[in-house]
Formats: sequence, C-alpha cells, structure tokens
Amino acid sequence: MKRIIAAIGILLVFTAVAQAKTYTVGTHHWIGFSANDVADAKGFWKKQGLDVRLVNFTSEKDACNALVNKRVDMAYQMMGTWIGFYMEGSPITLIAEVDWSHGGDKVIVRQDIDIQKMKGQPFGVYVDNPAVLFFLHQYLAANTLGLSDVRIIGGLEAKELADSFIFGRIKGLVLYNPEALRAEKEGKGKVVGTTASYPGCMPEGIAMRTDALKSIPLEDFSKIFRGWLEAVKWMGDKANWEEYKKILNSKTFEGDPPYSDEELREMYEGVRIHDADMLRERNRDGGGFSVWLGEMKTMLKDSGRLAKDFDPDKIFDNTAVRHFSEQ
Repeated sequence: MKRIIAAIGILLVFTAVAQAKTYTVGTHHWIGFSANDVADAKGFWKKQGLDVRLVNFTSEKDACNALVNKRVDMAYQMMGTWIGFYMEGSPITLIAEVDWSHGGDKVIVRQDIDIQKMKGQPFGVYVDNPAVLFFLHQYLAANTLGLSDVRIIGGLEAKELADSFIFGRIKGLVLYNPEALRAEKEGKGKVVGTTASYPGCMPEGIAMRTDALKSIPLEDFSKIFRGWLEAVKWMGDKANWEEYKKILNSKTFEGDPPYSDEELREMYEGVRIHDADMLRERNRDGGGFSVWLGEMKTMLKDSGRLAKDFDPDKIFDNTAVRHFSEQ
C-alpha cells in the first residue's frame, strides 16, 4: 500500500512539473531591472516553484514590442513608456511599480551653454515618450521653460544619442547611465538635473497585455514578487557586491564591454528599487503611483500630447500586488 501511495505521489509531482507554465519575462540593459537577473541566477524563483525565462533586450522599444506582439508574457519598462504604447492603441495594463530612476536619468548640456539659451534649440531624448518627457517637463518648469520652448529630437538609441552629443550635433539631451556617463566624459557635458531632483518622477515596473492578464494565477504573481524582493534584499547586502558585479556584467549588460566597479556603483546609486514595504505603499489604492498617473495625465493634456485619453483607475490594475500584500 505504501508503495502505491508513493508511486501516486511521484506521478503527481511529475504531472505538476509537466503542467507548470513557463513565464517569459522581458527586460533590458538597465540596472533597475537587474533583480530579474539576480533572481534567475540565484534560483530565487525556482525556490518558489516558478519557471521563469528571461529575455534581455538591448533597447526599450524592442522590449515593449515583444510584449505587444505576445513574445513575452510580461515586461519591465518605464511606466510612462507603457502609457505611450497605450495611447498608440496597444492593449496595455500596468501591474506594479517596482522602482524609480533616482539620478540614473540625467539632463545634460554642453559646459558652455546656459539653459535659457536652449530656447528653440534641438534637445535630444532617448525616447520621445511620456516617461522621459515628464522628467524633462519637471526640469524645464523649474527653469521657467516648457516643453514647447525646445525642439524635441527623439528616435535615437542611447548610444546614437550620446554620439550626437559628443560630436556636437545637439547641445542638450536626456539620457541614462551608462551612456550618460559617456556623454559627460567624452562630450564635455555638464549634468544640470537628474531624476533624483524630482523623486518618483520616472517610475518603472511591470505591464501585461490586458487580454492576457487573467492567464496568470494570482498566486504565481505572488511568487514572482517574492523572488524579485528576495533578489532586491540580496543586492542590498554589501557582502554580495563582488558576485552582483559579475551578474551585472554577464547578464544585465550582456554583450557590453565590462563596466568598472565605479561605473556599476554609480549606476546602482542612480535607482531606487522598492523593498516589500515600498512596493505595497506605492501600489496601494490612492498610493504614490496613482498620484503620479494623475499628474502624468495632466502634463500630457496641458502640453497637447494626450493622444488618447486614459482613466488612471483603469489603466492600472493593482489586484496582483494587493493579493501579494495581503498574504
């Protein structure tokens, strides 16, 4: 009898494994999303009984298109970028804010340029979308300027944008590390503002196609959050820094020349990745992310860029993170 029970138990285990869904997650070369690489490398999702396959894209646009075209189940990106895709007609639902840029994104101008002299001049942005424009809007408003006072130049990948600045084709830009560091050093640029100047102005997080949202059980979402948060905690332990650097250079920035200790530390300090308490607080009903959504909509409307209206309470579905928070 015991042998029969044991055999049934083994059969159930193999059946569960055979039926386990593999979740494909889109990410890209940005240290703010490196908890995905850590969770994968350290087996934190496997410990949760979850099968996750990471796809590391080299550009924000490719990561977003992969989600829209159903090549990944969910993806990480700037929340304003997702709003841009929504306004273009993609069926996007925001799931959870997990971090925000805190100095990693920068406004850089030539050292001999006064910002007031940039009126009517081309101003490069690595993506011409709500996420970056909201940050630039914050900086310009603090200097009595508006988005309409500069000529926005988008459509260039980060490396191309840095090259345009270095070779003098543009004299101001918004860019993120590590290419922002290159613009500063090789292009004689000065940083006149960062996302740290306006905390929470550039939130980042998870989105899914609306039509696929119900395909993931809430308990699996909880496992995704638990694996991510265990990785965040591990990353914050100074004793793990040397191993973390290896994961960053081999996985997060795979294909790039290895970054130095100093460069990686600066990148890490340029982002604020939420712990469990912050994750709950920012994503609760009426929390900081909901407030940001309202402010984003106002900015888009006032600047004439609200291509498609959206209801902040409908584009954001915090059911998954609330379920995790209640456990």
